Amino acid sequence: MEIKQDKAWQQAISCLPPPRAAQLAALDRQGEVEELRLRAGQPPAAKTAEGEQPLDLRPVTAQELRETLSRAARYSVHSYAESLKNGFVTLGGGHRLGVCGTVAEENGQVIGVRGLASLNLRIARQFTGLAAQIAPWIGDGAPQSVLLLSPPGLGKTTLLREWVRLISDKGYTVAVADERSEIAALADGVPQFDVGRCTDVMEGCDKKQAALMLLKTMSPALLAFDEITAPADVEAVSLCAHCGTAVVASAHAADVDDLRRRPLYRAMLELGVFGRAVVITRKGQERCYRMERLEEGTCSS
Repeated sequence: MEIKQDKAWQQAISCLPPPRAAQLAALDRQGEVEELRLRAGQPPAAKTAEGEQPLDLRPVTAQELRETLSRAARYSVHSYAESLKNGFVTLGGGHRLGVCGTVAEENGQVIGVRGLASLNLRIARQFTGLAAQIAPWIGDGAPQSVLLLSPPGLGKTTLLREWVRLISDKGYTVAVADERSEIAALADGVPQFDVGRCTDVMEGCDKKQAALMLLKTMSPALLAFDEITAPADVEAVSLCAHCGTAVVASAHAADVDDLRRRPLYRAMLELGVFGRAVVITRKGQERCYRMERLEEGTCSS
């Protein structure tokens, strides 16, 4: 049986040692894999919409983990020290390699991870099929602020990227604060994902600093952030509000009620920036999207 090759999968696994990459290049249903888990002493495991399943392959060795990280960091791990403090390395194409093991600290601050125990390779894909679903929510007028909600792994970044693309292609200037190089995935200054014809990208720095620079220099009608997780991220949203710039951002929450229970997000909602939220859920293997009005708690599918 001929294996259908998935471009994103083939690109992502290129960071693995060649013998392991060759094994995984022949994986069936590779287009369905969302994450590849590599744990020392266990076979690789593929995570799909159906959950995580071990593959019928030899166990991963500690040496493989070290070589994979070295390849991902282009044999210059110290060049990725800043992102490794946060437990990941971003690969070409927007794929992300999460790192787990023994944390190294200096003066009470995390400086990296040593003694690797496991790696998580998240596969980044672009799904333009979302356009028909979200276009009515975007509308034809000036961009409006919206919050994208789901638990981890349900496609917030994918949805945010499509939101940006559709607004940008309407002729509105969009700025993207791509802290982890996952939204646009610049390569020699060119986005590897389609983020629209009127989009400017600032990647590799924290959201607040990126917002300051983008608001001053690019005059965006919309500013996009991925994963609001810290008080400084909320400050970035506040900066946009003071400048009259709309915001599209994502947050980890199961729904609006879950969002409101969290102190960080309560503080963000008090800014009055977001009047709407798109909530992503999963029904079987399908992702479902619904719009909720934050101030009223009402829903529309």
